[in-house]
Amino acid sequence: MDRSLKILHLEDLPADAEMVDRVLRKARLQFEKKVVIDRPDFLKALREFQPDIILSDHSLPAFNSLEALKITREEGVHAPFILVTATVSEEYAVNVIKEGASDYILKDRLERLPNAVQNALEHRRTEEELARQRDLQQKLVMETSIQVQEKEREQIGKELHDNINQILAAAKLYLDIATKDDDDSRTEALDKCQRNLNLAMEEIRQLSQSLVAPSLGGIGLDQALRKLLDNFPLSASLHLELDTSSYREDIDDEGIKLTCYRIAQVQLNNIIKHARANNASIILSRVPDRLTLLIRDDGIGFNPAKKTGGIGLRNIRNRVSFYNGTVGLDSAPGKGCTLTVIIPLPPAHAPSTPTAGG
Repeated sequence: MDRSLKILHLEDLPADAEMVDRVLRKARLQFEKKVVIDRPDFLKALREFQPDIILSDHSLPAFNSLEALKITREEGVHAPFILVTATVSEEYAVNVIKEGASDYILKDRLERLPNAVQNALEHRRTEEELARQRDLQQKLVMETSIQVQEKEREQIGKELHDNINQILAAAKLYLDIATKDDDDSRTEALDKCQRNLNLAMEEIRQLSQSLVAPSLGGIGLDQALRKLLDNFPLSASLHLELDTSSYREDIDDEGIKLTCYRIAQVQLNNIIKHARANNASIILSRVPDRLTLLIRDDGIGFNPAKKTGGIGLRNIRNRVSFYNGTVGLDSAPGKGCTLTVIIPLPPAHAPSTPTAGG
């Protein structure tokens, strides 16, 4: 800290307040200290003095340390709070710590106070840094979420304009022909119109299926992935396999199941649109403490060191990091791509020990 430490000391005995000063100065702490003895002055000091740390005697006239701690937190002041008292029961000290105090020091052991002050301040700085990191992470997740939403809207617009709109325009053209031409031409035009309308309906069904979150309740993740593959609009040249032989018991967490489902959905879309692959495979496995989802293709690949992280991959990483998992990406030009997702499972998700009957 570049400036002097601002210490608010709640103490009604001047001799004890001076004794605390001497101990802190002896430890070469640079500080500015304000001493108060009652509730009104304590409350005023919290608001105006804005202390970095608070030292509090236990018992004062019509006021005590627990009340002081509660007032501190009610005022939104998060400075470390250390109880400095002559006598206090172990039970009371534990209670004050539970309420949020950083430490307690007996007045006959004041030599511990400088270390307690430094430790409390370091702990506070660590908490502030963690809070800052959490805020940055939340902002990144929010930013990525907005980008993903905008990209999905853009893709929906392109799908509607480039595919479905063109199909419906062709259907309208055939209807126009059917209303003007002879019977043979009319029959052919109506047949083509019917095929185009069926194709438009299928395109809409596929688009809706990719956007609406599926309900995985009642079915296993392996079954959900199989259903995804069965309904996926695969190109004729792509051979796709699903291996769930090492996934013998379903997980209970619906959030993890949906995360894995969405990752498979996104990666399969990437493979079909960009990889130019002939073969792709999904391997789902679990052991008691982790779930592994591996998606591999034999497409054109890329250099991960040069490729800028797309929104799709960033979205996958954010989804997995929510469950403290990891994402691995292994690719090279001409060598295809392997995406590996590992999510740790809490003990409650561990499968039960199989019986002798299997």
